[in-house]
This record gives sequence, structure tokens and C-alpha cells, in this order.
Amino acid sequence: MYSGHNTQPPPPTVDVNTMAVCAFSKNTGVASGAVGVLTYDLEQEKKDADKMMAIMFSVPFDYNIYMNWLAVGIFDNSLPCDKELYKLMYEKDETTFKRVKAAGSSILYTWNSVEIRATMSSARAAIVEVEIYDKC
Repeated sequence: MYSGHNTQPPPPTVDVNTMAVCAFSKNTGVASGAVGVLTYDLEQEKKDADKMMAIMFSVPFDYNIYMNWLAVGIFDNSLPCDKELYKLMYEKDETTFKRVKAAGSSILYTWNSVEIRATMSSARAAIVEVEIYDKC
């Protein structure tokens, strides 16, 4: 997390054909939102993971200046899940990821046989939904 904290931590792994839930919140008493990035290694049957899926979210404190943003992408799993990855996905040109202003807009990102579909609401208590498919 770049700002805020998790109230329900993300599970370390998500099995095929399952659903996982996690929750993040802004810190109380501070004029900042809940923003961050989380990653999951992508594993295929009988292969080690060399890629990871990253999900960047930004739910600001001040909606007069900022708005909700969502990005998803595929990166080498040697890239650290840290503030620099968050900044890359929030600020930089979209090369290995896609980013949208979250207003019910959806993202469809494809890399090789992997397809990621993601949406995020524009609410202050935003909900993010991410689905990942192996098109093989």
C-alpha cells in the first residue's frame, strides 16, 4: 500500500475457478486516500511463474482534485511490488498495462493467452472486480 491499509488482506494465492476477496481503507485522521498495487504470480500447469499480474488502484481523499483510477497489467515477476510499480501504473505511459478512470469503466487486457477483465466503481467505498482467464 502506498497510502491507507488493508482491512482484509488479500490471499497469498488464488486457485483456478475460485474467487478471492480483500479490502483496503484510508487511514483515519489523515487527508489521504487508499492507493496501492498488488500482484499475483501467474502460474501455468507444470511451469514456473515468470510473469505476474499487477492491479493498481487509487481511491483519493479529495474528489475535487482527484478521481478513482484502476490499472491492470502483466510484468516480469522479478519486478518488485512497491511504490515504484504503483507510480509506473498511475503516472506513466501504458505499455505493459492498461489504465482507466474508474467510473464503471472496464478494462480488457490481453497478454499471450492471458485475458484480464477488470472494473472499478467511482464511489468513495470503491469496489474493484478482476477476472483472469487462460485462453488456451
